Amino acid sequence: MAKSALVSARRHAAGFLEACPRPGTGRHGEVLAGFLQSDVQADLTTARAFLDEVAAAARGQKPQPGGVGNAYSIAIGPTGAVIQNAVLEGAAPESYSLGELRAALETWITGIERARRERVKGPDGDRVKANRTRE
Repeated sequence: MAKSALVSARRHAAGFLEACPRPGTGRHGEVLAGFLQSDVQADLTTARAFLDEVAAAARGQKPQPGGVGNAYSIAIGPTGAVIQNAVLEGAAPESYSLGELRAALETWITGIERARRERVKGPDGDRVKANRTRE
């Protein structure tokens, strides 16, 4: 999996998965990080569905109609993707290459998987069962 040059994924001190724009990426990284965190969230199924859509677009297949999520709209096509904040009136769309979006989604998926592995460990390293008892 490619590491994104635009965003990183980490567990926030409050416990949720956080998408962070990489230093120096400016608005390009900020919009992508915002999309991942608010619209994809920690949902592996959604992240993988977007990754499948990127792969289909790269093969030249007809793109799915664009859509609006919690806060962003996205349209993926053979030449790239356009993401726009759908909440802020007058927000400018931001364009991404398929490679940029693919790498960001792969980075996000890795972050989701890592957060899930970390969540099953207690503060002292013991595994914590779903009912919060120690093994």
